[in-house]
Amino acid sequence: MQTEILISKATKNNWSRLNFSEQDIQSKLTKRANKRYSKKNIIPLEYFSNPKNITILQEILNINKNSIQTCIYTLTINILLKNNLINKRSEEYISENEFINEILEPYKTLTPDEKLLKIEIPTDEKDFLGIVYQSLLKEGSKNKQGSYYTPQKIINKITSDFTPNTKYLDPCCGTGSFLLAAADIINNPENLYGYDTDEIACFIAKINLIIKFKNIKFRPKIFNTDFLKDKTNKDFDIIATNPPWGACTKEEYKTLYPTIKSTESYSYFIVNCANKLTPNGKMYFVLPESILNVKTHQDIRTFILDNFHIEKIEQEGKAFSSVLSNVITLVLDKNTKNKIIKIVYKNETNQILQSYYETNTNKNFSLINAKDTEILDKIYKTPHKTLNNDSLWALGIVTGNNAKFISKNPNSGEKIYSGKNIEKYNISDSDQYINYDRKKFQQVAPDEIYKAPEKLVYKFISKKLIFAYDNQQRLFLNSANILIPKLDNYSIKEILAFLNSTLFQYIYLKKFNELKILKGNLMELPFPYLNEKTKQHLKEILQNSSNISDIDKLIYEQFNLTKDEQDYIIKEVNYK
Repeated sequence: MQTEILISKATKNNWSRLNFSEQDIQSKLTKRANKRYSKKNIIPLEYFSNPKNITILQEILNINKNSIQTCIYTLTINILLKNNLINKRSEEYISENEFINEILEPYKTLTPDEKLLKIEIPTDEKDFLGIVYQSLLKEGSKNKQGSYYTPQKIINKITSDFTPNTKYLDPCCGTGSFLLAAADIINNPENLYGYDTDEIACFIAKINLIIKFKNIKFRPKIFNTDFLKDKTNKDFDIIATNPPWGACTKEEYKTLYPTIKSTESYSYFIVNCANKLTPNGKMYFVLPESILNVKTHQDIRTFILDNFHIEKIEQEGKAFSSVLSNVITLVLDKNTKNKIIKIVYKNETNQILQSYYETNTNKNFSLINAKDTEILDKIYKTPHKTLNNDSLWALGIVTGNNAKFISKNPNSGEKIYSGKNIEKYNISDSDQYINYDRKKFQQVAPDEIYKAPEKLVYKFISKKLIFAYDNQQRLFLNSANILIPKLDNYSIKEILAFLNSTLFQYIYLKKFNELKILKGNLMELPFPYLNEKTKQHLKEILQNSSNISDIDKLIYEQFNLTKDEQDYIIKEVNYK
């Protein structure tokens, strides 16, 4: 049982306090769509060079009844035989190249599968062994290891910057996808280095390089070891990799990398890689988009700004099978003289100064362009005030077990609402009820917040600002957050209008772009000073719901935004 590494200590304590059984915990983890327990096999479609080869892969998967090691070893023998790199002598496979024999030695006790030896391995795949290996791994295993290999189109784009004499390292090389692409340009295999903790992946990477340079005798510089513990300095021209994503629980990393408080794996890799570059070296990282704006990752963003010129950030979209996260490529240059960042986003290429990120709250790496910085600068130079700690903020009710406490029986308590019931300005009806017994729940806010005469509620998990007004003392689940604002010279409905406006959505998108609506971000939104004439006009608009679009016009006017700027803001907010 691995509950400890799957949930936070606070959550575990709460579940214990509520007397959850081990079965209850397993059920909750499953309902959280926790992929660490998944037994599914995922075929990495994005990793194929030729999609037609899926039929050959499927044939292998249907035939194979062996362990992963035996399957991979058999296919390796198959490939080496076809490349005339080994011969069968008696019952052994021997090569004239002592380095091949050295690589095969640990697997020689395995018996190759005769059916798999006869499979016609496709020659138009750079890493067919890697494809097979990925397809044999269970989703749960891949999730724990962060083992999702990089799509070929991203690899090719990155390695196109390499030169023949480049000394290159992939510190999380897997089966060698980046190394093989680099080998198309780098003509000396002695300049290719790889690390990985996965023994089978390292085995495949070595075989891939041996075949790539089959006319050269060399020992592949692939090391089956933990790169994060390697503190030796090396002089690599380029480091390019797709590191594991997710929190790492090894206590020793906290000691080795004290600047990284998040315990995020890829942050550890970025820090250690920085020590291994030449003075003019570059790093290319394939990362989740969350590195750009999630507050937890401020530590690594600060490290990057202090040590690198960010040469480029390119949005890659959802690049991996079964992984929902958007992906970016981050290019970092050790030469810090140039401070212009190239941003490739929404199929457009723009540039901004790195100094903009240095002044951002939480050092966010916003995917914006010069026009955005100009508009945001204009907005924030307008005299304004912000929501502060005088306002009351609260989470909806955390029951700890919705199945137990939430019912559709009207006689079981009072109505309770969730994030799905929140619309802009309005709250849709709910068919859920709760017996409001505070002491039974995992987490609750003070009664005076839930039962306030007036409050604002908003969707918590959302990229859009969606706020509604409540004066009926409704109860909400924790998919909704609560705000009782206090802002001089602003009524609660005037604040609601600004929070639901297209302009505030634009600001939130460009400054934060998070998947959660966070208190700290909301507290940075600018509320301009309103005169009485404007307040009266806004009040009249709010009384006529058919004129909601007029609210946007009034708010634009408060910041003196031109028609061109307004049209641009609308286009950006509506982009899908």
